[in-house]
Amino acid sequence: MMQNNDSHVKEGNKNFIFNSTGNIMIATTETDSSNMDESSRRVFNEVSVFFAAMTRAITNTPRPGSNENYSIYNYEALAKVIGGSGCFIHCTQEDIKYTSSSFGANFSKELLSALLALPTGSGSLAFAQAMISSIGQEGLKLSSESDTTNSKVGNIVFVCEFLFGMPIISAIVIYADSRSQKFTFQAGPCVKTSSTKTEMTLHKDVYMFVTPSFIKEYAADLDSIITSSEYGNFVSYLQSLLNDSLWIDGIYEEDRKVSGNALTDGHTYRIVGQNLGHEAGKLTLDGKEIPTNSWSDTEIKFTPSGVTDTPAPLVLTTKAQTAENMGNYKVIKADNK
Repeated sequence: MMQNNDSHVKEGNKNFIFNSTGNIMIATTETDSSNMDESSRRVFNEVSVFFAAMTRAITNTPRPGSNENYSIYNYEALAKVIGGSGCFIHCTQEDIKYTSSSFGANFSKELLSALLALPTGSGSLAFAQAMISSIGQEGLKLSSESDTTNSKVGNIVFVCEFLFGMPIISAIVIYADSRSQKFTFQAGPCVKTSSTKTEMTLHKDVYMFVTPSFIKEYAADLDSIITSSEYGNFVSYLQSLLNDSLWIDGIYEEDRKVSGNALTDGHTYRIVGQNLGHEAGKLTLDGKEIPTNSWSDTEIKFTPSGVTDTPAPLVLTTKAQTAENMGNYKVIKADNK
């Protein structure tokens, strides 16, 4: 190995700590956490908000072909949120073959340490056994369902690093096929004796995580954000990624969201959303069709014409015959007409 003798290049020692579930890890090169500036703390707080919204969206969405909702350990659900939220940039992927003669809590701790590239002897990791056991239980449930085509289970860990004064956020997603690893899920985390040798094949994806812009001023009142309209709208958006349902963010004129119930004759507007359809559907105001200028899966442009006296339902109907009442609107005369 080539040795770097540059005095300006040195390896930093990192201290780290996990939240109680193990889904968020804070790592820093600072010996004193008070050195972390307030803006970095707010960025890391936003990770907690995103994880809470993602968990709520996943666990409140019915799993197709099942009487149960998705689990946070269901890889299909995780993949849909990661792929559609726009907050993740895929950086690396690798297959990991893990062999262990440990059992119970030690097995879980060693497995997580290997997957997260933690140093040997890195604390008790008290959450490890509960996390691996939960993944295993979801795996056993999926592997026993003969009619399911999605048998992958996994988990996500957000890594919030404060390195030499700079906040960096990544997300590590680990997953395995529940059918091929069924015996391991039965044995590894739960077996009580040392007379076992466990072999697993897991997959690991690492993403750079970009904090979402959907929840504005997220840190202003974290205690009330769960009940805020912005938070609820964000959860609805994540659910639309899971069940491919129609989701409408709102109507915009240029970059300004329309407030009130008036549209101006001759002005061009954009309906912004998700799953609007790749083929044009229909937009009507009081039952009368409004021609659209363009139509894509995430944006519809239209220009209302004529003037109406009273607000009436503006209804969007996609090609899949999914209808959404956008609210009651009227068309007013432009100032220069």
